[in-house]
Amino acid sequence: MAVVTVVGASGLTVQVTVSGGQAESLASSFSASIQNAMTSSSLTSVGLTSGANSSMTGASGTVQGVVTVGGTYSISGDYNALVVGSADTINGAASGSTVINATGVTASSIDVLAAASGGTVFLAGNQSGSFAATTGDNTFVGGNTTGDWTIATAGGNDTIYGTAGTNHISDQGGSSLIYLGNGTNFVNLTGQDTIDGTGGVDSVNLSGTNSLVSLGDKAFVSDTGSNNTISVGNSGVVAAGTNDTISAAGNLQVIHGQNSDISVSGSMSFLNGSGTSTITAGNSTIFGASGLDLMLNSTSASSLFVADGTNETVNGASSLHSFQAFANSGNITMIGGSGYDTLVGGTGSDTMTGGSGGAMFAITDGHAGGSYTITDFGSAAGNLMALYDYGLQNNNGLQSVLNSATVAGGNTTLQLADNSKITFVGVTDLKASDFTLS
Repeated sequence: MAVVTVVGASGLTVQVTVSGGQAESLASSFSASIQNAMTSSSLTSVGLTSGANSSMTGASGTVQGVVTVGGTYSISGDYNALVVGSADTINGAASGSTVINATGVTASSIDVLAAASGGTVFLAGNQSGSFAATTGDNTFVGGNTTGDWTIATAGGNDTIYGTAGTNHISDQGGSSLIYLGNGTNFVNLTGQDTIDGTGGVDSVNLSGTNSLVSLGDKAFVSDTGSNNTISVGNSGVVAAGTNDTISAAGNLQVIHGQNSDISVSGSMSFLNGSGTSTITAGNSTIFGASGLDLMLNSTSASSLFVADGTNETVNGASSLHSFQAFANSGNITMIGGSGYDTLVGGTGSDTMTGGSGGAMFAITDGHAGGSYTITDFGSAAGNLMALYDYGLQNNNGLQSVLNSATVAGGNTTLQLADNSKITFVGVTDLKASDFTLS
């Protein structure tokens, strides 16, 4: 926590207590700007009284309004700066609550530094500017105005209505309500907040927990926190945190994320996710990371899963449509659903279950050499084992492999020339017709 000193009307020294990184930075910048204006003799500082206030006729340079007592203020004219603080060097905040109506300000921009113990309500006009609120619960009202604003609040339970221009919004802690305008919005949040931004083009950074975020098309969300609920429109991108619930009306890309619950009406891609996660989407393209345990439900078209780590599981048992799954060098578990799935082993130890819809199980010479367990090969009509590039279609090669199979405990294990071992659980009567070769 810091105290920023601003020179006020008639040499009065105004103290503003500041906490919060972005709010403190704006407050310090405000103070430096006023000090520079005072040094160059271009500062006109006006003490404001509750009610209507107009800037001084003929004033030039920086015109600053100063509020030291809570109340309702209406300002008009060429004000370039406004400070709400206290002449009391101990408290550093104006007593009570303060309402500032700046819709009549004619300057193209105004910088506001507000510290009222009961909070500050600020109504913006069509000017641009900055608003740093450092104490109490504060409200910034942009509404349908067109200005570009940098807004920073610190610690309170604040309410922000963004403008239709470009807004840079930072909220430090608290539980705030943020309604983004129809413009372009860049938001950084650390608290437990609610954000509604369905009308603009939005980029939101989250580092807190239990926030509710609702955005429109082409939104970008970066979450380094946890347990946040994020909803976006079409063509959004979410860099997910931990235990997030994510939904999209349309297509979506999710990056990272641990223990994610994702629901998408269109197509989605899921990159480098981990933990126990669920995806329900029209169709999905998934590149997993180590430790991913994924439940997959494809509701309208086939999906693709590619393992990119170790100890990954993809479970499509509830999926209505088929998917293709490709293992790598790790230990991968692939479980099919009611569609006809393609499950391709890698170079590790893989477990494959075709599901009720049957499956094509496959390995390829040069990309195999691992140990494979097929748990339900005999349970669905149409199951096939594909052996690619082994040349077993020549010189009675497949029959030779079958003749050397090991049958034990009700299971059959084949070993190929590249040391690949395939165990068919519950199967003792493998036939050449169970295989496809190339």
